[in-house]
Amino acid sequence: MRRALPILLSALVLAGCGANAEAPPRSGELQIDERSITLPEATPAIPVFELSLEEPLTERQEASLRRIDGVEVVTQLSSKTIEVGGSGTRRHLEVAAVEPIMFRSIAPPTTRAADFVWISLVMGRAAPTFDAAEKLGVQDGGVLQIGSTPFDIGAIADNGVPNFADVLVQNGAADELRLGEPRTVIVGARSGASLEAIGEAIHDRLPEARRHRLVESPEAPVQEESAPTPMGQVTGGTIGTMTFQILKSGFIRPDPSWVQANIVRGVVPLLGTVTCHRFLFPRLSGALGQIEESGLADLIDPRQYGGCYVPRFIDRDPSKPLSMHAFGLAVDLNVSDNPLGSGGNMDPRIVEIFESWGFEWGGLWARPDPMHFELR
Repeated sequence: MRRALPILLSALVLAGCGANAEAPPRSGELQIDERSITLPEATPAIPVFELSLEEPLTERQEASLRRIDGVEVVTQLSSKTIEVGGSGTRRHLEVAAVEPIMFRSIAPPTTRAADFVWISLVMGRAAPTFDAAEKLGVQDGGVLQIGSTPFDIGAIADNGVPNFADVLVQNGAADELRLGEPRTVIVGARSGASLEAIGEAIHDRLPEARRHRLVESPEAPVQEESAPTPMGQVTGGTIGTMTFQILKSGFIRPDPSWVQANIVRGVVPLLGTVTCHRFLFPRLSGALGQIEESGLADLIDPRQYGGCYVPRFIDRDPSKPLSMHAFGLAVDLNVSDNPLGSGGNMDPRIVEIFESWGFEWGGLWARPDPMHFELR
C-alpha cells in the first residue's frame, strides 16, 4: 500500500489481527489483515439535504440534527478541487474525505451493499467514481496521485446520485491533502419522512447554514431508492449466475449479492493485496509463487499491476461480450510495457508458468493483449 492512515478501530469489529502483506510494517504503524474486518450493518438512508457551514459542526449540533424526526444519518465531509493524476493523465477533480462507516448509509444501494468499497476506504485507499476512473485511465485499478500523495485505488464506485465527489478518501487523509475542516454536512432521512418538516427543523437548529435540497420534489415523501433493474444476465460453471445493470461508458454494476459471494480481497506473492474472484486466488498465488521461487520475481513489476476485478465489457463496448475482468478472473501485468495491440515484452518463462496454472495469455490473440492473463 502506498500510504498508511489511522485505522478506525472504533467503527469496526475485528475477528483477528495480522500483518498486511502489501508493504512491510513501518515504525509505529498498526497493521491489520483486512480479511479479518467485519463492518457494522449500514443504516439505509436517503440523502435529502446538503448543508454548507462556515464552521464545522460541534458534537452538540450534530446530535441535535440526529434527533430530528425522520433523520437517520448526519455525516460530515471535507472536499476540495485538486489535481489528480492517473495513467498518464491529470485532471482537476473534486476530492472528498469522509467517515466511511457513516457515509456508507447515504450511498446508492449497490455501493452501500459492497463491503469491499468501504473496507478499502477504511484501509486508506481511494475510491474514484466510474466517470473519474475513465477520465484518468484507471478503469483497471492502479494508483492515483492526489496532489503530491499517491493512493492505491481500492474500488471504483458511485457515491451518490449525482455523485458527491469524483474521488473519496477516508477522513484521516484530510489534513495531508489540505482539504480543510469538514464544512459540508449530508442529512439522510428514512423512507416516508417529511422533507418540509426536516428542513424547518434544520433551520431552527442551524439558521446560518446554507441548505441545498437533494430531492427534486420536496412535497413528495422520501422514497427508498430501489436496487437497479437487471439489464443483463450471464451464467457459467465458475461464475454461477450474475445479473447486472449496464452503465454508461461500458461498465456494469453487478448484483451486490453476487459480488459479496464471489469477489474478495487477498494477498498474493509479488503483487500484495488484490481484488479478484475467490476461484482465481489459488491459481494466481501458485503462478506468482512459482515465479518468485524460480528467481524471476524481477520480471513482474508490481507498480505496473493493472487490476483484476473490473466490471466492464471488452473495450468498454456493450455490443461486445463481458470481459473476464468483469468476473475477477483475469489479471493485467506489466501494463506499461505491454499495451493492447502490441507485441509487448512479456518474458516467455512468465507465460509458460501462468499457462501451467491454467491461464490463457492474451499475447497470442488475433489482437494481442500481452499484459493479460485469464483463466481458461
